[in-house]
Amino acid sequence: MNWKRLYATVQSVCVVWGSAVGAGIIVAMLATGLCRFAFNLDEKPVMLFVFCPLLFALVVYWVRTLPPRLRKAGMISDEPDKFGPWFKN
Repeated sequence: MNWKRLYATVQSVCVVWGSAVGAGIIVAMLATGLCRFAFNLDEKPVMLFVFCPLLFALVVYWVRTLPPRLRKAGMISDEPDKFGPWFKN
């Protein structure tokens, strides 16, 4: 693996995981706030039993579904295995 393929891999991992974690945090925080408001719960139990499992589930889901969509949008390069013959030694 040459350095340009390594760059494509690091770029893909950082963009996908960053997008998944960022979007997961936003959605989980909104759901946590709605649960606190609707059920009049304390902060610690809601964070432990709503925020953490929901964040984990959303991150796993989006890590599996985001790469094709981000690649189509041009936010990440092509897959490192198919990165192009011009980078092969």
